[in-house]
Amino acid sequence: MFSFKHRSLPTLLVGLGVITTGFAWIPQKPAVAQYSNQYSLFYDLQGNWANSCIVKLANQGIINGYPDGSFRPMMYINRAEFAAIVGKAFPQIPRTRRRIEFRDVHVYDWAYHHVAEAYQRNFLSGYPGRIFKPNQRITRSQVLVALASGLNYVPSRDVTSTLKTNFADAHKIPRYAQSKIAAATERSIVVNYPDVRFLHPNKQATRAEVAAFLCQALATPNEASVIPQQYIANNPIPLTAQSPY
Repeated sequence: MFSFKHRSLPTLLVGLGVITTGFAWIPQKPAVAQYSNQYSLFYDLQGNWANSCIVKLANQGIINGYPDGSFRPMMYINRAEFAAIVGKAFPQIPRTRRRIEFRDVHVYDWAYHHVAEAYQRNFLSGYPGRIFKPNQRITRSQVLVALASGLNYVPSRDVTSTLKTNFADAHKIPRYAQSKIAAATERSIVVNYPDVRFLHPNKQATRAEVAAFLCQALATPNEASVIPQQYIANNPIPLTAQSPY
């Protein structure tokens, strides 16, 4: 969990990967789109499986990197950061819930408005007692539930069958998340790298993984995916698959 307590403002901004005066995911001026895996806006993405996706999102003004020119694809993100991301990715989603004030997100916090918007648009919910836990790292299953909830995805097929035929570790998916993850799977939102058969639902989500989910969620029906097809979970798995974890 990230903790901002007792940190000076410059230290906090560097820790968040801010480009001059913003948060790492806040957009810069869009550049000309180049999605080839041989090209990257960030020096640490050369050859990375999600490079094309990340470059696309950066060009669309949804994500940014860090002042040193890196993206840090393996870095985990927290709930506040994710709230900022979905706000940039889906500004057209209507507000369906009344605004509430979370006790641990204050009006002077950088993420205050992002959290409020993510809640009102049904991407994220709080915890009992009007607690949001903005610094809590978000898991892969939580990201998928958030996207499916905000985008109003519902499963059209049997949930258990969808999960068991796509994920060798389906039994690890939290009960509350099963329906939404099944719906996301039907729409090819789920991306599993390096082995498409394993969802790792309780693993903390990395910046690259969140970007991959977003690319799939933002893709139009006839648009070619910028994610390698072998990592998109939408095909039955061999019954003999065993998790390496």
